[in-house]
Amino acid sequence: MKKFASFVLGTVAGCAAGFIAGSLLVSDEQVDDVKNKIKDNDKLQDLKKKYDNGTEIVKNQLASFPKNVEDDSELKDFDDIVIDDSNKDNDVADGDDAEKSVDDLNNAENDDTASTPDNSSEE
Repeated sequence: MKKFASFVLGTVAGCAAGFIAGSLLVSDEQVDDVKNKIKDNDKLQDLKKKYDNGTEIVKNQLASFPKNVEDDSELKDFDDIVIDDSNKDNDVADGDDAEKSVDDLNNAENDDTASTPDNSSEE
């Protein structure tokens, strides 16, 4: 751990020394001259436009992704999920469809509670 702390301290001290040396050794006129050369360079301006366009494309693609679900409490309980198939086109009237559903539910409950030891003797 002592070596790591020494490395971090040396890195910070080196960066600070480099920044101070760079700011003292380079005059404001030289900095302005470099900025003007960059502005006048067509290749660099073309690269800057391509970079800006690329970042806009990436931003738009990232914005099109769905957001993360912050509250997933609804997703954890699958018992509450109800599938609504009311948009289905059925030839059966609504009352008949409801009666059929109730009959299906009653049959399902009877199958679960009924015992079937007599079925094995029919074979």
